[in-house]
Amino acid sequence: MTLEKERNKSALLVLALVAGLVLGEEARAQSTHHAQTKAGAVVAKPTAEEIAALKAKVESEPGDAKLRFSLAEALRRSGQMKEAAREYLQVTESEPTFYHAYHQIAVIASDKHIVDEALGRLNYLKDERPKDLLLRVALSELYEKKGDYFEAAKVLIDMVYNNEVPEKYSQKVSNRIRLMQAKAKDSHALDKQSHITDEQMETAPPPLPETTLNRDLSISKVKEPRVMQGFGHATLLP
Repeated sequence: MTLEKERNKSALLVLALVAGLVLGEEARAQSTHHAQTKAGAVVAKPTAEEIAALKAKVESEPGDAKLRFSLAEALRRSGQMKEAAREYLQVTESEPTFYHAYHQIAVIASDKHIVDEALGRLNYLKDERPKDLLLRVALSELYEKKGDYFEAAKVLIDMVYNNEVPEKYSQKVSNRIRLMQAKAKDSHALDKQSHITDEQMETAPPPLPETTLNRDLSISKVKEPRVMQGFGHATLLP
């Protein structure tokens, strides 16, 4: 398969997100799972030997984005998510428009630095390709991964505002924007509630229960001590 065919395949997978088929981490994983089936059978988990062979090929051809993507996929299928995420990022270094690699980062990456690096790379590319819908979708996914739902919606809203979304995708893009806006609203409400709770605890600490208050007052009553009078036991006050 040529690099161009691989990129077309990646474009179709990312467009699945635009079509509203990919909504959240679990659904994205499911879409990838289905995309990697052949004649109804899931691609087999690669062996350690197969992964080692792919690594050797990548070392001999480090600039081959398709080959490195194959390694990243093999690592992901074998459960080596951290290493796979690093390889997906390397794919985008060789080929910045390999949008499926960004999509996979958004699905599996647990390292904040990898997500930030991918975001920075796409934002830089966005200045050169401001009307690239697939780029915007991948960027929206990465912002969603970070929990920045406002930006995840905004990168798509900008295209809608400028009438740059193809008509056949306009409704699907609008659906994703509404989803991100709803997530942003929920996140803001949770943050606000947490902030209010903290302020209440600082400015108005809960009162002591009435029974505890009465008990403490009883204990604190001053009683006349029964001590022997005389030297060494004289009262300090009359």
